[in-house]
Amino acid sequence: MAEEKRSEDSLPDEEKLRIWVQRLKSNDEKVPKELLKTKYQKPYRELKGKIKETADRILSEILTKDIAIRNDEAGQKLISDIQTLIKEKQVAGVSREMGNALTKEYSVDKFLQIAESLHTQVWNLWVPYWQGYCCLYVLPENWEEPYQPPRIYNELTDEFLVDEEKNLWEKHPEWKSEQRTIITAGACRLLAGAKEGETGHGQTGKHQQI
Repeated sequence: MAEEKRSEDSLPDEEKLRIWVQRLKSNDEKVPKELLKTKYQKPYRELKGKIKETADRILSEILTKDIAIRNDEAGQKLISDIQTLIKEKQVAGVSREMGNALTKEYSVDKFLQIAESLHTQVWNLWVPYWQGYCCLYVLPENWEEPYQPPRIYNELTDEFLVDEEKNLWEKHPEWKSEQRTIITAGACRLLAGAKEGETGHGQTGKHQQI
């Protein structure tokens, strides 16, 4: 039994959550409520505690996924706006909805769906902030014939735009140069809809806890 517990604890959070939610469902369906409140109160309470702790961790990871924020005035304002959004959602009952998804409906998928919906709303707040760090990455050869256009670069996430049609951004340290000239003019705002609603890039910039 102890070996099984150690094995479960080493699993990824989502896998653990699915196992523990199914165990909760089995307990609720097969064990009399009176026994869950008396004889099995401690392990039952521990199980629900593990579910909550793991779900909170997963939620935090989802909400901050791919979102880099600098510790500057604009970043502090964004963090405040995100915190306000989350508080408003909590008041509206989203925390209860997520809790019920796990402990009443026993659906990890529904919990994840709600969390991803929250992430989309946080993402939409973040996009204008991200756009402010877009610029043109100009190298000496861009000033020479045949005058190749400079690459579009984001200083916040340290990524280059590699496919405008697909809004694909990637890190390419081999493209960087000490001789570059950074032209900041809201370059990404020239790209209609850039980043909006798209979360499939690989952001790994400096993150600040929300």
